[in-house]
Amino acid sequence: MHQFFPETYTGTENFLLNLSSQIKTNGHEVKVITHSFRPDSYFDQTYGHIMYREFHYKDIPIIAYKHMNNPGPQVLYQSLEDTGLTGFADMILQKEQPDLVHVAHPIRMSEFIHVSIKRNIPYIITLTDYFLICPKGILMTSAGVPCFGAEQGEACKTSCPELNTDFVKYRYNQSKNILLSAKKLIAPSFYLASIFKKEYPEISIEVIPYGVDQENFIQNKTVYRKHQHLTFCYAGSHYTHKGLHVLTEAFLSSKINKSKLKIYGSGKDSFYNDQLRKSASKNKNIEFCGVYSETDIGHIFSSVDVLIVPSIWHENCPFVIYEALACGLPVIASDVGGITEIIDHGRNGFIFPRGNSEKLTKLIKKLNHHPMILNKIKKKISEEKVRTIEEEAHQYLALYRS
Repeated sequence: MHQFFPETYTGTENFLLNLSSQIKTNGHEVKVITHSFRPDSYFDQTYGHIMYREFHYKDIPIIAYKHMNNPGPQVLYQSLEDTGLTGFADMILQKEQPDLVHVAHPIRMSEFIHVSIKRNIPYIITLTDYFLICPKGILMTSAGVPCFGAEQGEACKTSCPELNTDFVKYRYNQSKNILLSAKKLIAPSFYLASIFKKEYPEISIEVIPYGVDQENFIQNKTVYRKHQHLTFCYAGSHYTHKGLHVLTEAFLSSKINKSKLKIYGSGKDSFYNDQLRKSASKNKNIEFCGVYSETDIGHIFSSVDVLIVPSIWHENCPFVIYEALACGLPVIASDVGGITEIIDHGRNGFIFPRGNSEKLTKLIKKLNHHPMILNKIKKKISEEKVRTIEEEAHQYLALYRS
């Protein structure tokens, strides 16, 4: 069985590579194709108006591609159609002759789906966000508040008036066809599945939670004592919907004056990041630590005391939470999306209301005053088995064969 995984989003990178590795370990052929923003000089082959390069990463064959001429933000970030990519997608599928296409994210990759339909190649889709409902992918309105559905494009008229109504309607119908034509649809959380079922009642979705590769994980073995100073951590992208501003605002409270906050990751929204750093500079205990790789996770999570996930959008199920729990690290997270399917307040972590920095401050203050609470949380985490990538791959293999 020749597996073929289109992928473009760094948010699904761990899922994609871990799953690909396991599928290959089980004796099947795997090839990953991804869009890339690398400089033009990186690519060494062309087809039509597409540049591409073939290489291996961790023994997984990968094809990375890029347009010779920038097709514009609508094609790159919103559209489910890219005529400039059709010929390339057709050439790749003709060359590879896959038995199955597995779409890990359709952004910038939808032509592979259209060509798969034309060539009668079965495909499955793992839904990792709301891109097939929302042109923005995150179900956030122009006013910066969560949206609860496109309502066949009608809700977009008032929630996001900057979007062209005809484009939204056309895109909605394209999404519906893509979803209904898929062999299988998978969601990593029941919450994300429910949002799609509400929007497209005709579809059927199976929930397969993420599994984690524990190879690079180091167990956090800290035992807490009275008056111990704590170090909190954020690890992820720096965008408004990720709620990092909620976290920094909590740490600017006068009620928190001893704890440290280490912020890992980066983001391309320069205005947002400038505002974050300007605000955070008022507290010398807030440190921006830069980008990190998957091999850094174990060292980071074994040296801090609590991970904080302050998202304000409908999170699917952040991979970083699974990684933290696999390292034995307690988590504080907002009560959004699929997060509450992972974090049980007071058992393996803590939950606070979306966007409420005051409630977050109270939680942090409580742990500062009573750090030994974390010992109880860590014991519960250690008693629970973290789902592995082997278990996740086993479920996907069963789907591929069905």
